[in-house]
Amino acid sequence: MDAFWGSYALAGRPGARYALRHPLALWRAVRAAHRLPLVPVAPSSTPGGRAVGAAARTKTVLGIPSRVLGTSALAIPAETGAYLAGRSAATLRRKVRAAQRAGVVVEAVRDRAEREHLVALADERERQHPDPTYRVAEPDNQDLLDHDLCLVARGPDGSPLLLSVTPVDRDLATLRYFRTLGSGPLHSDARYLVTAELVDRLSARGVRWLLDTEPVSTQTSGLRHFQRMLGFQYVRVRLARTPATGGATAGWHAVHAVAGYAAVL
Repeated sequence: MDAFWGSYALAGRPGARYALRHPLALWRAVRAAHRLPLVPVAPSSTPGGRAVGAAARTKTVLGIPSRVLGTSALAIPAETGAYLAGRSAATLRRKVRAAQRAGVVVEAVRDRAEREHLVALADERERQHPDPTYRVAEPDNQDLLDHDLCLVARGPDGSPLLLSVTPVDRDLATLRYFRTLGSGPLHSDARYLVTAELVDRLSARGVRWLLDTEPVSTQTSGLRHFQRMLGFQYVRVRLARTPATGGATAGWHAVHAVAGYAAVL
């Protein structure tokens, strides 16, 4: 799976053209996805459930559901503190210590007025982001106020460096918002410290998987590399079938349509 999406990113993420020009690679990716860990998703009607359901319904190239070609997710350990244990987390521990030595702290934000202030800062950052890739002319982040797991990283002077908002629905959560509010070494290192804090808080709530909201097909190579450092992996999401979604069958029909169309080009 990683090889397929890596090649797709190197090709400039050309959308449907890549799938049509590489039908064999697409078919192999679908078969590889079938062997991925399975994450059942039966979202509730709560704000957290709606957010988790939306993440499970994201689509990739040619409108193929992400659950067919893999979704990026982080397994949450059952014990708090376990995320930073072991040899595989050595780089992550080093990044976390660097942030702590620099005076970065992570706080839970419970005050409504403070959360509104941080969302306003996030909106402004998106409008003025120096990288056009992440610039959004009209941000729509009011739903962030619907979720109680809100974390902010602050620098030694108290200024906010990063905002994280994570909807939770029973044993699942989704990475609705995880963005720096500026640029620089402190902002960069804060990402690792906030991730470690977030994982511990999710573990304490009994969450077992954190689903990314970003379809793998839209991820840059840099984001994919960052997620690998954090321990994200590809999983196969099984969304509870409803009349509105049509179940996984629609995704398989889409894949067969891609392969069939590409065969006659």
